[in-house]
Amino acid sequence: MKTASLLACILLAALTATSAPATDLLTVADVEKVSGLSDLHKTPKDQSKGAGGDLNFAGKDNKLVAMVMISTSMYDSWKKQYAKSCDPVSDLGSEAFRTKAGAFPSFIVFRKGTSGVWIQSMGWKKDGSSTLSNAQLTELGRIAASRL
Repeated sequence: MKTASLLACILLAALTATSAPATDLLTVADVEKVSGLSDLHKTPKDQSKGAGGDLNFAGKDNKLVAMVMISTSMYDSWKKQYAKSCDPVSDLGSEAFRTKAGAFPSFIVFRKGTSGVWIQSMGWKKDGSSTLSNAQLTELGRIAASRL
């Protein structure tokens, strides 16, 4: 069931996002530092593999760890569809929200200027929790926002 929900979210988000240059929004070093994971790499966009973001990060086993989408047109749709079931996040862009603790998939969404950014944890740990915690997603959001 987790896989079906994750795939539905990824496909919806990937199909509705407008690609924008995002190569410098987050780096492998950023994701490794915040997550504590190592041997990560960027992987190209390939929706058939779940890598639907403008930036996709995977481990040495090629399993996705994080997906980042940036759009100048989708923030309002993301907010309308997801914000009611999420928690607001202060001090991140002009407005932001993230999934409640323990929700799967876990993501953070924010707007800064004309850009909307969606950062999503991909996969889960052996204990069933998301690969990236809400605190880690928020930190990645703060880094990304500082570069917009």
